[in-house]
Amino acid sequence: MDGSVRLAVDLGTTHTVAVVRRGGQEPRALLFDGTPLLSSGVFVDASGAPHTGRDGTRLGVASPERFEPHPKRRVDEGTVLLGEHEVPVEQLLAASLRRVADEARTAGLSPDGATVLTCPADWGQPRRNVLRAAAWRAGLGQVTLLDEPIAAATYCVQVLGQQVPPGGCLGVFDFGGGTFDVAVVRREPHGLRVLATGGLDDLGGLDVDSALVAHLGQLVAVRDPQLWRRLEQPADAEQRRERQAFWSEVRAAKEMLSRASTAPVHVPGRGEPMHLTRDELDRVGGPLVARAVDETRRVLQRAGVEPGQLAGLLLVGGSSRMPLVASRLHARLGVAPSVPEQPELPVAYGALVHAMAAAPVTAAGAAGGPAFPVSGPFGSPAAPYPVSSPFAAGVVSAPIPASPASPGPAFPPPHPAGPAMPPPRPPMGPPVPLGAPPPLGKPVPRGRRPVRRAVFAGVVFVLVGALVAGVVQGGRWLRRTIGDAGGALGSGLEFGQPGLPSIGGAGELATAAVEQLSQPGAAAVAVSGQDVVVAAVGAGFTEVKALPSGGGEARWTTRVPIEPERVALAAVGDLIVLDGDNSVTDGGADVRAVVSAGDGKLRWRNTWEDRTDVAYLGTDVIVDVDDSFDGHQLLRVDLRTGKQKWKRVPGSDEILTIDEHRVEPVRQWVGAKGGVLPGVDGVLFDALTAGGEVVELEADEGRGAVVDAATGRPKSTGALPLRNEYWTVFAGLVVGVQNEAVGKARDVLAGYRLPGFGLAWSVPLPAGQTVERVKPCGQFLVCAAIDADAQSRVVAVDVRTGKEAWKAAVESGDDAGWYVTAAGLVLGDATFAAVTEGSVLGADGKALRPLPEGASVEAVHGGRMALRAAGLKGTDVAWQVYVAEVADGKATKAVEVGADPPEQLVLAGDVLAVLTKARTVMVLRVRSVA
Repeated sequence: MDGSVRLAVDLGTTHTVAVVRRGGQEPRALLFDGTPLLSSGVFVDASGAPHTGRDGTRLGVASPERFEPHPKRRVDEGTVLLGEHEVPVEQLLAASLRRVADEARTAGLSPDGATVLTCPADWGQPRRNVLRAAAWRAGLGQVTLLDEPIAAATYCVQVLGQQVPPGGCLGVFDFGGGTFDVAVVRREPHGLRVLATGGLDDLGGLDVDSALVAHLGQLVAVRDPQLWRRLEQPADAEQRRERQAFWSEVRAAKEMLSRASTAPVHVPGRGEPMHLTRDELDRVGGPLVARAVDETRRVLQRAGVEPGQLAGLLLVGGSSRMPLVASRLHARLGVAPSVPEQPELPVAYGALVHAMAAAPVTAAGAAGGPAFPVSGPFGSPAAPYPVSSPFAAGVVSAPIPASPASPGPAFPPPHPAGPAMPPPRPPMGPPVPLGAPPPLGKPVPRGRRPVRRAVFAGVVFVLVGALVAGVVQGGRWLRRTIGDAGGALGSGLEFGQPGLPSIGGAGELATAAVEQLSQPGAAAVAVSGQDVVVAAVGAGFTEVKALPSGGGEARWTTRVPIEPERVALAAVGDLIVLDGDNSVTDGGADVRAVVSAGDGKLRWRNTWEDRTDVAYLGTDVIVDVDDSFDGHQLLRVDLRTGKQKWKRVPGSDEILTIDEHRVEPVRQWVGAKGGVLPGVDGVLFDALTAGGEVVELEADEGRGAVVDAATGRPKSTGALPLRNEYWTVFAGLVVGVQNEAVGKARDVLAGYRLPGFGLAWSVPLPAGQTVERVKPCGQFLVCAAIDADAQSRVVAVDVRTGKEAWKAAVESGDDAGWYVTAAGLVLGDATFAAVTEGSVLGADGKALRPLPEGASVEAVHGGRMALRAAGLKGTDVAWQVYVAEVADGKATKAVEVGADPPEQLVLAGDVLAVLTKARTVMVLRVRSVA
């Protein structure tokens, strides 16, 4: 081994980690203020002197304008204004590196010329030169740079003992505090090579913290709005300390939930702590983790590697501790990840191991003072530094020996990733927009990534001070939260009043029945004719019963022999379709069972893996089988018997991510004779019908097929150069975004005629603007949500001409969504399917009326919508629901449903079913609207 390499540094976005090797001793992590994690943030005082680590963070609380929490994110900016000082980025980076160098010398080791420094694999020469310059200023001399994925892969092979054959590949999933990076690394005869990289600059543990703060903040705001305003927008140093304490509590609770099912959160100014549960963390963090998993599959595609071909998947970065990360990856990729006990450390450890196995690095050997002068306070003249020869990203590293030459050091052991989980059934609703993927099959670095809105972003978070040092700006965010606190705040209600003010209209919404669930597991409701059907999971079975909407005893009750983790119901004709995820009575498989709506008789049950319902034609269903490992299939299944009527195997084996889908029904305008389209989450329905054909899109091949739904035979095939994230079939056209080969570097919305896919029209977007959703929105209109910063909008295109019919401004194309009714379009923020902060639009795109302030549209069916809102009843939170007409806004009075937001609202005709968190089912009837 090379004896000259003594220090490895992982300069992270949020934390910096350093590992040292002295003499013949085992490598160990340097400690900074008693911890191996040094905050990468830098505070600059009035004299221009930098302060790092815990001191810098504490000082930043009082003067956030002088604190830069993430210098690495500013690497392209040249200088950063902190207080009155304009500080070069390299000096900010040098401040943390100098702290590392000082600690190394205190430990009796001279790092001068003996340091390996890691950096992202996709960093080009300008960024690498900034890093080298920072290292020189910090007194580290001339450092060796190593790609972070190479370092992590070395740790996986050399320390964890992962067997990787020549030509085999490893996945490196780096989920840190400020950013997410993912890479595929291949073992070649002469070392390791980075095949493909990807990541998200706007996704990290801080974003999970922000979402949790917003989630808990809504509850705080409802109970004590003044307290939340103080925590949200502190006015003085004391209030900033309170905010810091609250964010620290949230982060600590998040970390505790990696080991426990519930964690207390102490809120400054409140005597009793709040409690955060693992379920809440999974629900709030789930969409964020889904983005990371989705990006991982994109990178595998670019590398040309199937998930099953990976020899291993290593999780690094502190946010990888969340159990949800490993379970989601295992479920989606079928690969059990390796999770080190301290996931912040493997990159630095791996860098040292790699350097010791590589060619010697010339270095000074004795401990002592710095070999080069350390720069003074910020603003002092910069000393010259050498720039070494070009370093190409992703080059083959030095060979890695089959085994270390000496017994391995005491590295952090791997942590089990949890039990195997089957891939979940793909969602039926609109996916969370993630942006267009880079071209497939090109293992090239991704360059500088644009900073995209996080899934939860409704406002701007200013991240300053403290551990996460953030301020959630504006109450608007709070109305966008999910889960327990999702939906709405305020609703025009007066906080602290003795009674709950009335919302909604003057009509009557009568309570016909209230049923307390007797089974303890997951539950769901559906409306079938004049009945409310309820499913609740018990021990070894799921109980299903039909409650008459006119009141009275259940018409029938049956027990289906499945015990899933999650359950969903859908009424299809005179049948009830029961879907369960991860049924323990079926070996963890997803299952489907069908019972008669008339008498509850079980007709059949079977596993139902990786299947999405495309359209219901009578009591038959067209099913897309999205099995990325065994290929795709298209089926027609008789729901009465469970028997397959036909099967089509198109031969495509392309891997689909969360955004993507390969089958679309032919959608018809309101009133046209045809089948039924599934609703989003089974509750939000477009008033469109399904035609007798479906369209398959093989995006990898740029081809499409029109398939007869009656026979499963293709009626026509041809070139269809569309991406498969956002596309629809309506009014005789396939409308979507052209693929890279045709659209080149810009998003181009295009319409292709059925049945031969001839180009009808195309609408190129300006550079930098992206299409985030495509859906019908009028009799001859297809709308596209366009993300373009201040110019974000929803544009309606006349499919007959390709011309713009109207447009509506939105805050973000990522979040915009709409549902079609015969009476108008319900449009607004639909990040989580439900619609908030929007309007009802007429056929001409003009707003007929805004959605009620603070209310969220939870269900749409026919010409009606069901809404929920919250306020205070005295000092207690109270949630209410009501039904409104889309056409004229007339509504029922609201009905109170409890202290927690309802878990599900289902609307059909005059019947509204409500599943509350208190595990009751409320059967409500619309008697009148006014």
